[in-house]
Amino acid sequence: MKIPMENSMPSAAAAEGASRFELAPPRRFILPAILLLLSEQPGYGYGLLPRLKEFQFGHVDRPAVYRALAQLEQDGLVLAPAQSPSAGQSRRVYSVTALGERVLRVWMGVIKEEYEYLGQVLRRYQATGTTDAVLAEVEGAWTSALGTGWSPVAPTYSAQRRLAPVECDPESPAAIDDVSPPASKSPRTEHFRLDPERSAVLIDVRSTVGPICFGTTDVSGSVRAAMVEGILRTDVTPTGMLSIDITGLNSGNALYDAELLRRIDARRFPKASVDLREIAPGGPGSRYRLAGELTFHGVTRPAEGTVCVEAISDRRLVITGEQVFDIRDFAVASPTMLMLRIYPDVRVRLHAEAEVQRSPS
Repeated sequence: MKIPMENSMPSAAAAEGASRFELAPPRRFILPAILLLLSEQPGYGYGLLPRLKEFQFGHVDRPAVYRALAQLEQDGLVLAPAQSPSAGQSRRVYSVTALGERVLRVWMGVIKEEYEYLGQVLRRYQATGTTDAVLAEVEGAWTSALGTGWSPVAPTYSAQRRLAPVECDPESPAAIDDVSPPASKSPRTEHFRLDPERSAVLIDVRSTVGPICFGTTDVSGSVRAAMVEGILRTDVTPTGMLSIDITGLNSGNALYDAELLRRIDARRFPKASVDLREIAPGGPGSRYRLAGELTFHGVTRPAEGTVCVEAISDRRLVITGEQVFDIRDFAVASPTMLMLRIYPDVRVRLHAEAEVQRSPS
């Protein structure tokens, strides 16, 4: 991947477009790619160009293809006997030699190692737990590629992965059970609206084929709560609503997604919603116990859960939390498809940012 780095200062870099990314083939990737294509089907040099585009690694021109073919032929990895001339030019059909097949096998081992190293990069980014990392996980449907999440047999979530991306510091001022403000301060009720570009819901499930994570950024909602000096007041009953567009759930596997949406009858019930009714201190750190009602698949049930609420400014909150539900409580049978079976206990994770909506002066 090419990243222009001409300017060192961030402002200058942005002005010159240095933050832009250009997708390009990994170094010398064209050699094993051509060997792979020719092992599938011998062909002419000019016919390889459109087939190379199937790898979607950016621009590859014809001269680069013919240079690579010449190198492979010189090394004895491909063979291209000349055929009858056509329109004054000889036509050469390239095929892989026995040595080329053995070299391709070695190349595949190298690519497998690079794939694993790149996976480590993604997992380290995922472990940062930032809002952008969570959004990238949802948008890219990473779980199926990285193999993280619940194991197919373990009843609990892997402890190696952080579920609450925002750490609640037990030494912070909010890490006390009594969150009453100073006597001179009076609570002010604020109206917070979820930022749709900075909020996501992930649903982790266990299945007979391994962990699957369905995610969506189609999340909206608002909360009215009393805040004093960045601390959420629990003695003033808040109200709030969260809406999730079920039709936007995506795991990265079209078959799994289609089966899930069919089982939960997403056409009839395209939305899931949570109505907040109660809040109480939930332990050390900025943790709070919420209670309300969850409506899913046309069924409404009481719901409780613990969230972490962090004030990152006087106008913005980060809310993270998780809760396990049994989908059978909402009249949904465990989805099955051929050898795939999804177990009924699912873990729902929320990562949302909300901003104060000020009334016009």
